[in-house]
Amino acid sequence: MAIRILLLFLMISSHISAQELNLLKIRKEYSSAVKSEDICENNLNLLRSKAKATTEKGYLAVYEMVYAKHMGNPFKKLGQFNKGKNLLESLIVQEPNNVELRFIRWSVQTHAPSILNYSADVLEDKKFMINHLYSMQNRDVKEIIYQYIKGANSFSEGELKELVR
Repeated sequence: MAIRILLLFLMISSHISAQELNLLKIRKEYSSAVKSEDICENNLNLLRSKAKATTEKGYLAVYEMVYAKHMGNPFKKLGQFNKGKNLLESLIVQEPNNVELRFIRWSVQTHAPSILNYSADVLEDKKFMINHLYSMQNRDVKEIIYQYIKGANSFSEGELKELVR
């Protein structure tokens, strides 16, 4: 019996470690992770083990924050949220001109409950995205961000046009 349990554990852990980090999929599932604990937890675990590049770590940070939404204990929620927030802020200090990191922070700050007191950069990040989103090279990423922003109803029609100029 113990051997079967060990074999099962080895099969599961080898499957998890064999998974590749599909950042495009993680980007696409970001908005769904708020509603689905399974999507959030699966992507969070994958990011925890595989995130190396700055943008990957940015998604790790946001998934850490989103995971707090799925927790019950308010003190654990706050600790979980702050873990992601601190990581994201440190990444933005390292790469302040990274459009995707600024988008991630804007999206969190726009939707974060006011009790978290995490909204100081909403306008700055919004302006930054208006001025820089169009210059992103990866069209898929640009489209994901644009569709998210468009659905958030936080930008005027003129600002939306500026985003895709």
